[in-house]
Amino acid sequence: MDERRKQWLLRQAKELGALDAVLVCPEKIVVSEWVRWKCQYGCRGYGGRLTCPPFSPSPQQTRLLLQGYQEALLIHGEKAFAIRYALSQLEREAFLEGYHKAFGMGAGPCRLCEVCDTAGSCQHPSEARPSMEACGIDVFQTARDHGFEVQVLKSPRTPGNYFGLLLLE
Repeated sequence: MDERRKQWLLRQAKELGALDAVLVCPEKIVVSEWVRWKCQYGCRGYGGRLTCPPFSPSPQQTRLLLQGYQEALLIHGEKAFAIRYALSQLEREAFLEGYHKAFGMGAGPCRLCEVCDTAGSCQHPSEARPSMEACGIDVFQTARDHGFEVQVLKSPRTPGNYFGLLLLE
């Protein structure tokens, strides 16, 4: 990707509310089986959204997907919804700029519908995307490996660190 496009993507991410954004090599994105297990055994939302496990891609499928991309944009913010919104917009803008394989992964569960009809089809297929963690991506390690300081939140009042990923080719 040329320097002009890199700067455009980074600028767009920040204009859409990201605190920070960095370009990363998809080979450096950490995918682990345990992440999916944490969703299944620990998240009240498991099975409640079409973008969450068991409906989201498996870690194995995610590894295969990542092999088809040359670059990715890792974005950081304080609110999961803001990350999801920014990625939805970034994916569309990147597509229109010629990145026909652009695909975003948000943070946390999708909240586009108050109640997700998991027996039916998605009501917002152009916006709904799985989160990084729903696909088995170790967000903590991936973020740390790219210079972000991430800690476990010990209180609901602690400001969060949320991350999203835009895959590009």
